[in-house]
Amino acid sequence: MEASRLKALQKTLNNPILIKKKENLLYLTGRSFMHGYLLIKPLTPALSRKGRGGEVVFLGDGLEKIEGVKTDFLKNVGKYISKKEVLEIFGEFTYAEAKYIRAKNKDLRLKITVKHDPVDYQRVIKEPEEIENVKKSMQIVERVFKLVRGKLKDTDGKRINTEIGLAKFIETSGLKMGANDLAFPAIVASGPNAAIPHHVPSSKKIKSNESIILDFGFKYKNYCSDFTRTVFLKSAPKRLAEAYNQTEKAYNGSIKFCNTPSLTLPTSDALRGRESKPFLPLDGGGIKTPSYNKRGLGGDITGNDVYQKSVSILKEKHLEKYFIHSLGHGTGLEIHELPNLSPNSKDVLKDNMIFSIEPGVYIPKVGGIRIEDLVYLQGGKVKKFINISTKLEDNVI
Repeated sequence: MEASRLKALQKTLNNPILIKKKENLLYLTGRSFMHGYLLIKPLTPALSRKGRGGEVVFLGDGLEKIEGVKTDFLKNVGKYISKKEVLEIFGEFTYAEAKYIRAKNKDLRLKITVKHDPVDYQRVIKEPEEIENVKKSMQIVERVFKLVRGKLKDTDGKRINTEIGLAKFIETSGLKMGANDLAFPAIVASGPNAAIPHHVPSSKKIKSNESIILDFGFKYKNYCSDFTRTVFLKSAPKRLAEAYNQTEKAYNGSIKFCNTPSLTLPTSDALRGRESKPFLPLDGGGIKTPSYNKRGLGGDITGNDVYQKSVSILKEKHLEKYFIHSLGHGTGLEIHELPNLSPNSKDVLKDNMIFSIEPGVYIPKVGGIRIEDLVYLQGGKVKKFINISTKLEDNVI
């Protein structure tokens, strides 16, 4: 059991909660489960003084054992909730599960909230060990990309010449290099297929003078990597070369935009009285909203702010209409988690968050460009896990 994580969570709760998501169970217990639920009750100073509160119960199939945690069945969850308490469940629960809980616990006061559960919000700030695991996962990516470049060359007569063949090579290479799993199925998209952001690799042959999007990631100790480069064989057509250079400018500009001079709230008279914004609004419910200080003299930077910065750079060359997805997403135990760098996102970027920067341009029937790296914030500055060139001349093979 990850006791410090669990206690930190319990101190934010007003009501008992039920956790289902596998990644959140792993985060709180240090163990992977096929299925099961963790009932977590608040830990408040008042209850602690009375020797009550803070109860944790694993509600599984009766076969799981976690040190220091009582086990039971989901049908009995109501016996751990007093008449004065409300049990909260979240968006990952199905209608059938909620119906089952109500049917088996007639007197239980149940609140269903269609949003992330509080562990998702806690996980957004990464611990040093988590950052190190993502770094090692990204280092596997770096080594695989070097192999891929070699396989795309025809020097040894063994060039892999189909999208699906190269995708399979990427996946098996990562597993051989120490990954414990894929973060997601590898994407290899070439020519017109590269205009489809999540193209499924096909038997299409990879040809010269086309853009080739390579998007892949692995898991190391359950932590994900995510990486994309766009490469060309022999040469890049003029239109795609121009799109590439502007996409790279958006990538670099977005990273620079995230950098701020300080993580502390300035104390000058001019800034007194300005309120801090929370990381994410947890409207209603039984979760206490965490508060954070302003990020530097420019104030909070949200996911939407960075997204709009990227769009403004693409707009310089009238490419913004070809940018058809968000700029980035958090990554950790899941490939997509908080924060979101998307239109209208209010997620505030903070130290020790890991997220992707991945601007893209997708021109129908022509091709596409995407450049992506995972980065993290430390001391208000963006740090990269690996340094693979994004320059066009270095990605023409």
